[in-house]
Amino acid sequence: MRKRRFLYWSAAFGALTVVVLMNYYCYRAAMGKYTQLSRSYREEIAGAVQKEVSKQVEVKFEDLSEGLPVANTEEMLSVNTVYQIENYDKVKDQTTTEYETIPEELVGFNREEADGYFKKYMQNLPVEEFLNGLQSIGITTFSKDRIIVRKIYDPSKVKYRYYLIAVDGEVVVYYGDQKTVYEYTGISTDTLSKEEQMSLKNGIEVKDEDALYGLLENYSS
Repeated sequence: MRKRRFLYWSAAFGALTVVVLMNYYCYRAAMGKYTQLSRSYREEIAGAVQKEVSKQVEVKFEDLSEGLPVANTEEMLSVNTVYQIENYDKVKDQTTTEYETIPEELVGFNREEADGYFKKYMQNLPVEEFLNGLQSIGITTFSKDRIIVRKIYDPSKVKYRYYLIAVDGEVVVYYGDQKTVYEYTGISTDTLSKEEQMSLKNGIEVKDEDALYGLLENYSS
């Protein structure tokens, strides 16, 4: 009878032990799963937070950047830029090279601005350039270290070097550009014939210096 009870209680204790161990291992497994899920959740939340913070920082940076001056990375001319001029004479078919100090107006210009400068130069030629027959000017090489400008001259295109016209009753001599005064003659148009006065009113183109002084001598006599 005692032996049977012993066996009964041993079996019961064994079964209870199995149940306890199973519950323990189930608990450990559940805790491990929970820990893994919790870690994954925290990592996911941290990633989402970091992503949102980065996005907000980028937006704030863009807002702060608006209105700030943009750094100009283009090559610009400076006082140290070599200024090289190639002069081509179409009549002689000859090119000469000169080096000059870069014009002050060009300092700080990029390629586009420099092109604009030379276009304006052609529209308002110095009288010497006009008389030499400058036909075009353009940039062939451009960098912050060197700019090469090519000028093309054709003296045969200069049909007349002087221009006579009546200004406030006086005969005035201009260069052929009709903008630059060469000489105020002091000759009154009242002393001239009607035909000469009419010619001077319309303007007279004069080929060269010999022809110019021939006309002025006639007006003075």
